[in-house]
Amino acid sequence: MAETFSRTRSKKDIFQFSVFSENKVGRLNAITQAFVQNDVHILGMSCLDQTDCAVMRIIPNYPEFAEAALSKAGIAFSKTEVLAVEISGAEDLLKITQALGQAEINIHYLYPLFCRPAGKSGIVLSTNDSDLAASVLSGFGIRVLDLDDLAR
Repeated sequence: MAETFSRTRSKKDIFQFSVFSENKVGRLNAITQAFVQNDVHILGMSCLDQTDCAVMRIIPNYPEFAEAALSKAGIAFSKTEVLAVEISGAEDLLKITQALGQAEINIHYLYPLFCRPAGKSGIVLSTNDSDLAASVLSGFGIRVLDLDDLAR
């Protein structure tokens, strides 16, 4: 089934910045402050907390400015392309998991967006093939968002 979908997209890609950090008081504030001082808005965030460390996954409105802000603040990060999709409710989550499962595309993780594109909820998805996942989801009637849908 996956072979019937196109692998190319013309939309403006969404990038996630992952920051590995010691689990210390004020660390999230330092990261947030680096963005605010450089007029970068956080559109979505997830934090995986462990005893000694945390991994923060952040979706900024302008990746190039976020990259510069983190570098300037001396904060190490990695940058990864992710998908964002619009959902109307829990039934859309089922549609997403079924569509990607049928196409044998693995969902590594997902988390919600802070912003509400077009008044609806949005989620960020990390998959093993973003381009194919975007095509599959579009084919199943799920609206795949691009950065222009989210950035203010």
